[in-house]
Amino acid sequence: MFIAAATDDSLGLAPDSILLYQKWTAAQKSVELHMYAQGGHGFGMHSTVEPTAHWIDRFADWLELKGFLKK
Repeated sequence: MFIAAATDDSLGLAPDSILLYQKWTAAQKSVELHMYAQGGHGFGMHSTVEPTAHWIDRFADWLELKGFLKK
């Protein structure tokens, strides 16, 4: 599982993202968590200069690592 979230998410999803990460690791499942300090809710839907603008690159890195982007 790949999880990307922002601490300042207006829906308060950051703690749930961390809990989900903890539950997956406890179940010995593969999971990667990227928690950004800023980005709000829906940060993947618009361009910014914040680090969240690169979440899709981290997702691609994860997909490649897991073998989903085999050439």
